[in-house]
Amino acid sequence: MFKHILLPTDGSEASVRAVEKGAELAKILGAEVTLMSAVERFSGGAVGLAHRDVGHPLHQAAREAALFCLSEAQALLVKYDLKVNQLVLHDGSVHQCILEAVERSGADLIVMGSHGAGALERLLVGSQTQRVLAHTRTPVLVLR
Repeated sequence: MFKHILLPTDGSEASVRAVEKGAELAKILGAEVTLMSAVERFSGGAVGLAHRDVGHPLHQAAREAALFCLSEAQALLVKYDLKVNQLVLHDGSVHQCILEAVERSGADLIVMGSHGAGALERLLVGSQTQRVLAHTRTPVLVLR
């Protein structure tokens, strides 16, 4: 069945639930797990240009937030006694980072929440889950 599960997290309730369920599935299957979080780059404007510089305070703050999400998710997985890898990616949008994480990790399943962003952000930029579904050939288990 599945040997390696990618668990993207942004710290939202939906992603935390997906991490928990993904870990349960990994335990049952004896699968390896990769936790990942993305530091999203903004596409333009003064903030976007500044955010692209990895030394910029905005980028550093976003990276620290991503690392915090990973540490919180890692703490949830301790009870499952799984082999867990971690990735923080920042070379594109969130869905592009998730797709890159699949390639880097060799994951053969993505388990993610149906919505991590707030309603306004989903309206403005769309669902990252929908974008992943539209651009991957890797099976995706979407949890609400």
